[in-house]
Amino acid sequence: MLFAFIRSLGTTYIESSHTSYEINGMKNGLNSIKFNKAIDSYTKKHKISAIKVFSVPIVDGGNDTSTRMYVYGEKRKLPAGTKATKNEFMTSDIRYPLYFIGHTNSSSIEKMFKKNGIQYEKVNESWNWGILNFLETNQVFNLILLTFLILGIVLLLANLRELKKINIRSLLGMSNFEDAFRSFLSDQSYFVGVYLIGLMILALYMQLSGFTNTYHIMLYFALVLYIIAAVVMIFAAIIRARIHSQQTIVNAIKGDMRSRMSFYINMAIKIIIEVFVCVAFVSLLGTLKQDRQLKSQLSIWTKGKTYYTVNLASIQSTAEETKRLNHKAAIFFNYLENHGGMLANYQGWSSNQGNVSDLFSGHVLSVNANYLKVNHVIDPDGKQVILPKDTHTTYVLIPTNQYENRQQILKSYREYLWLNSAEKKMGVKLHIKAIEIKNGQQLFTYSTAALDLGYYEGTVNSAVVVVLSNEALGGTSQKNGDANSSWLTYLSNEAFLSPSVSTIQKGMKFARITNYIGSIINTKSYAMKQLATVQNNLRLLVMVFGIALSIVVIENIALNSVYFSNNRKKIAIQRLLGTHFLKIFRKFIFLIFVLSLVEAGIVLLITKDQTIALALFVLSNFGEFILLRIQSRRLNKKVSSIIKGE
Repeated sequence: MLFAFIRSLGTTYIESSHTSYEINGMKNGLNSIKFNKAIDSYTKKHKISAIKVFSVPIVDGGNDTSTRMYVYGEKRKLPAGTKATKNEFMTSDIRYPLYFIGHTNSSSIEKMFKKNGIQYEKVNESWNWGILNFLETNQVFNLILLTFLILGIVLLLANLRELKKINIRSLLGMSNFEDAFRSFLSDQSYFVGVYLIGLMILALYMQLSGFTNTYHIMLYFALVLYIIAAVVMIFAAIIRARIHSQQTIVNAIKGDMRSRMSFYINMAIKIIIEVFVCVAFVSLLGTLKQDRQLKSQLSIWTKGKTYYTVNLASIQSTAEETKRLNHKAAIFFNYLENHGGMLANYQGWSSNQGNVSDLFSGHVLSVNANYLKVNHVIDPDGKQVILPKDTHTTYVLIPTNQYENRQQILKSYREYLWLNSAEKKMGVKLHIKAIEIKNGQQLFTYSTAALDLGYYEGTVNSAVVVVLSNEALGGTSQKNGDANSSWLTYLSNEAFLSPSVSTIQKGMKFARITNYIGSIINTKSYAMKQLATVQNNLRLLVMVFGIALSIVVIENIALNSVYFSNNRKKIAIQRLLGTHFLKIFRKFIFLIFVLSLVEAGIVLLITKDQTIALALFVLSNFGEFILLRIQSRRLNKKVSSIIKGE
């Protein structure tokens, strides 16, 4: 459990920060330049540090993420392999955790946030909160309860095996309390010894794996678990004091180790565990399935090249300045397109798929010719649509189910793009042409807005695709102001994409638009945050499943041990008489069969899945049969000792 807890925290957990925040955005849109400047100025002024923790893809086009850290203000040593490169930091999304370390207070930090329009949520970094958050995740709390139930069973079985020793002590005048107290001290010494060895091994693992900021919280959680274990041991000691009396002395000395109290307690715990594990296991399977689906959806973001986009800074501009900005946006896109850049604009997440008349807010994806080279679109015959980059024609790729409405669609788009105005001002004929494409095509949008709205795949289905270029809208001349306004709209929607940060920076200088840009953002950055969360969740699920599987095995071994303890003499005599294994244990095997049938029924009621219920029924009986066979063979080797009552 401690290992799973440490893994859930990660190497970048910062336990020394008492002022931690989750950054959710900025009042007037994301502006990483303004954000970084504000945090850097504040930390340097107060001589403190702020650590940003964010995710990046390990390999471009791969599904694995890695966590990186960047320190504002006073420099601090970071775990090996976690320091972010300048490019990783400059192109990361701002919506990540931020930890302030040093002599400051939350009111001062929050005042700075409000002054700069930074939207945030305070993160409770108390150890108790962190532990509770872990316990509430993926049935961990249920598994801890099961673990301590197993500990109780093991202690009760140990006491049952010592029933002869307990009664002899009673004959010699030792009180029940003294015997229970000695037993408790013995259990404590053994448990603490093994526990300390485990903690040392865990500490060594943490040192080698870079978990350098989690020692204190690990030890605190270890102490909490130890206290709970001690309570379980006290309970077992009390039961030990109650399972023997004057009536049990003679039988115990003869080797009769049966105890009704232990039997009933073990049966009650057995029923609880069987039902508990079934429900917890099914719940784990459901959570695992959901996480896999989410990871599969998010993995689409990591395929192919990494593209970078820009967003506009929030600047109040005059009408004349807006006209100049329209022109600069057109020049900027023209530069990016000539250097391998793409256009990808989709804003129809909240609209229905039938709304294709609204170019900017409907079920319409606006792209350029370069987009079609990277993201294939096919016609009804299955052929890839490839279009020229420099043309006076705007191409509208319409799915078959909407193609009959093409005249109305073309008329609407012509108005949205100001083509009639551009023709008059520029003196060129601008065409708009419809091309039929196959229904049901999934196209990637590169839009991080999709993640906020729950569209984790970032794709659209059967959208109308509008293929644009500067030439198709009449060129980049400043007098083509109406048509150029479309490029400013796309720039505002973070629709300009480039595979190179340096290309974007050169394009900004070329278009003289640098002062208007708020951020250069890795389009995968925000998706990496979501994907990293899912991957950590999956890793924790695997560890939790391993613990659950161990508990099931231990519980079945314990159940068999209870049965053997109460029937060992009878079983030994039957083995001496040559009775077959199945005949000796037929009643017990039938009991297991009935219990597994009940468990399968419970699973069927909860999941409505016959396959899972049947698999549980078969595996439960098969596993129990194997364990029973192994334990009975060990019992066969001790037949003579059992007959003697030893």
